[in-house]
Amino acid sequence: MSERISLEVPATLSALSTVRMVLGGLGARLDFSLEDLDDLFLATDRLLEAALDTEDLDSLRVLVVVDGATLRIAAGAFRSDELRDQVVVTPGGCIDLCTLLQRLVDEVVVQEEDGGFNVVIVKHRSGSAT
Repeated sequence: MSERISLEVPATLSALSTVRMVLGGLGARLDFSLEDLDDLFLATDRLLEAALDTEDLDSLRVLVVVDGATLRIAAGAFRSDELRDQVVVTPGGCIDLCTLLQRLVDEVVVQEEDGGFNVVIVKHRSGSAT
């Protein structure tokens, strides 16, 4: 059975610490290694920082789903083509934020939602069956 935690924080860099605190607590409970937690923190921070740079937001919405040894972090809904371009893998490959996310987490998905999109990043605990 999965557990869902929904966060809405102000659209400021200082609010990212709240998101990190929640992810850290969940990761510790799931026995994520420090390396896995660092990867998750960095991926989430960079994604949300890019959203703050490209979107006109009052708040950031983050949904965290805990499913076994997996954390799924969905952020959005976003509307910026610039942010979408930074996240998706294009026919020419993947640069900057996209490359960083691909290297740090196990999966990156862009989900369409009501004229916008969510970015979902997935991290499995190292050594767990996926």
